[in-house]
Amino acid sequence: MTRKTLLGTVAASALIALMVPAKADILTPATFSASIGLGGSVDIANKVGTITAGTPTSAQADVLFLSDTTGSMGPAISAVQTTFGATVSALAGLGNVATGAAQYRDAASAGDAFDYQLNQAITTNSAATQTAINGWAAGGGGDDPEQGLFALTQASGAATGWRAGSKKIAVITGDAPSHDVAHPIAAGGATVANTAAALVAAGVTVESLNASNITGDTGLNAFGQFSGAGSIYAAGAAGSFTGAFPSTGDLTALLTALIGSAFSTYSDVSLDLVGPAPSCVSVGLPSDITGSFDRSIDRSFAFGPVTITGIAAGTCSFTIALEADGAILATESDTITVGSVPEPATIGLIGLGLAALGFARRRKSA
Repeated sequence: MTRKTLLGTVAASALIALMVPAKADILTPATFSASIGLGGSVDIANKVGTITAGTPTSAQADVLFLSDTTGSMGPAISAVQTTFGATVSALAGLGNVATGAAQYRDAASAGDAFDYQLNQAITTNSAATQTAINGWAAGGGGDDPEQGLFALTQASGAATGWRAGSKKIAVITGDAPSHDVAHPIAAGGATVANTAAALVAAGVTVESLNASNITGDTGLNAFGQFSGAGSIYAAGAAGSFTGAFPSTGDLTALLTALIGSAFSTYSDVSLDLVGPAPSCVSVGLPSDITGSFDRSIDRSFAFGPVTITGIAAGTCSFTIALEADGAILATESDTITVGSVPEPATIGLIGLGLAALGFARRRKSA
């Protein structure tokens, strides 16, 4: 089956799936609130995480759209903007999907204004990503290779704003190969090997899309960097290469399927705090549940209680996430108020301590 036929098949099945109402993964109870004294504790009992069959609708995924915007991309930039922009909109309706946008040129070799430029860090505001994509304009360049490999190493970094617990995906398109040590000047000393290593370390999957079918240039894979034995994928990076720039429907379907497949099997189900630890309570989480699981059926996981202990007076709000292999599937919101008066049991312990101290002093006086 050709890549084009495969994309068409994926597009049809994924778009049909998007039209069918799906159940979200859930964590119950969805909210919890209580008031406790200083040193007191309360349990959130009967914590149950349900991971549903099929493609997840609440799983967390981040997608960065990255494009070559040098002069040769002039005939393609409008199609790239239209397709990327429509895909951003479609993904926003899938679930907990955030997006971002970046572009690359060739300052190191051709004297452009930049090698890599992040236009919009990962955000759940899809309109902001679309605005960034719409701001791209083709220009510069001058030699055939561009700085695509360097751009991917930069995109894998923390500045992109990847969210903790997300499936991370970079979608790169261009119509020319990348500078590397064999084709200087490579910004930052970029090579296929160190680019792949950076992507693997950051957990970023790369979908690479050739745009030379629109522009007539040599192609993103002209040096074998994105397909074949010398590619970033052969060097360990996850993802795939598409030889012809796809339609909006095909690209949306490809990314939808990729997000779904990232959560199709899992072996470690856990509860975890999201964000900074609350200041007025400590949260004791139950042990992980491990095994070999998939999304062929709905699966419910019953956890032991979450024990919350008051450590300082005040009101704390925090979020607990249901995770599969470290990826966030669902969350719950909790609010605990801790009083300034210690719990009776705590007062009793303090009393015992004071009594013991008094007894020790009497013994010393005697």
